[in-house]
Amino acid sequence: KHFGPDNSGNLGNGKLRRWLIEQVDCGKYPGLVWDNESKTEFRIPWKHAGKQDYNQDEDAALFKAWALFKGKHRDGIDKPDPPTWKTRLRCALNKSNDFQELQEKNQLDISEPFKVYRLLPGGGARKRPRLEQSHSSSSAASPQVRN
Repeated sequence: KHFGPDNSGNLGNGKLRRWLIEQVDCGKYPGLVWDNESKTEFRIPWKHAGKQDYNQDEDAALFKAWALFKGKHRDGIDKPDPPTWKTRLRCALNKSNDFQELQEKNQLDISEPFKVYRLLPGGGARKRPRLEQSHSSSSAASPQVRN
């Protein structure tokens, strides 16, 4: 249930989806875990760099891994830039059709803060609230038929 080839032009070509599922499944990053049994929601540790107990090697590891994967950071060559790494992953998640942030489940004001994202089925379109139609008999709702 992944999108076509990487050159498909889709926002959700599946690269981030596949990469992130692998990262959650491998258990390499503390706090990056599935949030439900069906493995459709996951937590991403989201500690602010200004926190007293912030540890770049641990708390920015996932963000750095994404930057390395995308070729946006080269170990030993580029200067470490955790805020940019974090921004890049956040923007990739927000732009992707594969994920939806569940803001009501985020816990950002605790000692080990995290965000929760839902993996959308088949990388499909984001679920948007339906617009309730106030006048079901409105002529604007039915298409005009031409002869």
